[in-house]
Amino acid sequence: MLIRRSIVAAFMALASTLVALAADDKDKLEVGSKVPSLAPKKVVQGEMPDLSTEKGCVIVEFWATWCGPCNRAIPHMNRLYKELKDRGLQVIAVSDEKEKTVTDFLKKKDQGMTYPVASDEDGETDEKWLKAAGQGGIPCAFIVGRGGKVLWIGNPLSEQFEPTVRKALTGRFDPEGRESMEPAIKAARKCAEVRNWSEAYKHYGDAIDMDAGIALDVTQERFKATLLKQKDPKAAYAWLTETAKKKYGGDPEAVVELVTMVVKDPEVQPRDLDAAAAMAEDMGSKGGHRSMEVKALVAYAKGDLTSAVDLQTDAWMTAEPVDKATAKRTLDEYRAAAKRSQTKGAASGG
Repeated sequence: MLIRRSIVAAFMALASTLVALAADDKDKLEVGSKVPSLAPKKVVQGEMPDLSTEKGCVIVEFWATWCGPCNRAIPHMNRLYKELKDRGLQVIAVSDEKEKTVTDFLKKKDQGMTYPVASDEDGETDEKWLKAAGQGGIPCAFIVGRGGKVLWIGNPLSEQFEPTVRKALTGRFDPEGRESMEPAIKAARKCAEVRNWSEAYKHYGDAIDMDAGIALDVTQERFKATLLKQKDPKAAYAWLTETAKKKYGGDPEAVVELVTMVVKDPEVQPRDLDAAAAMAEDMGSKGGHRSMEVKALVAYAKGDLTSAVDLQTDAWMTAEPVDKATAKRTLDEYRAAAKRSQTKGAASGG
């Protein structure tokens, strides 16, 4: 009887441990997880972000006023927020310090933070986010994608941080989706190494077909394989223009990236500017001012400076406020080039 009771007690203890472990695993926060609630005690500046948004992405950063690396990250975060907030970027910086400590810090003229800031004095948010993710240090940023899924966890000073934010804004960063296509990408590269082009292109195609948006860099890699390794420019550009139309017709930003690659990437030789123009033209007006901007870029590359200035002027006039300064700098560059060309023509009697 005593032995039986001991066995039962041991079984119950084991069951209790397993239940506890399962609960801990359930509360674990990692890439791919749905985010927990975000309810710091006091939002001292700005407004709470919408973690369930289907547009753009959210940065939840944990920081402290006393933290040197956190202070170094502030100008970087300011720049990103100012540039990208109108495109769907939301940010909130959460400190576990008292509200007055955070407020006093914000009042310092040399420590301006332009994005929302919160005090999590009771540590509830810290518990649900930092500790649940096994993160022991700050600054620590969580990039939350559409629908409230964690896409990335790490230091906002990391060189991976900004590129990941930019991809997340357009829905082009999905580590789980990317993982599923990695076998096809690796197979394509192996086949390309031995110049088995038909098999390489089949595997590249398999990866792109899974999710063309996430695989935009794979599309670029496949194009360069044909252009630079197989050395078949005609086939490379024919494939790229067709792929831009079929796979990225509804994604103007992706087409902008492809056209920009053809026009500006130093690796891309020879450049087929007619192919770039065709891809830009296929965009129509889907990309708003970006459509005109990329057409102006192609015109400039082809030496049609009058068209470049006209198109970039339209792009500047119709750009969102956050994009106007950049559009104007490009316009000034095109105008200066056109003026130099006119001066040169006049001097030569043209």
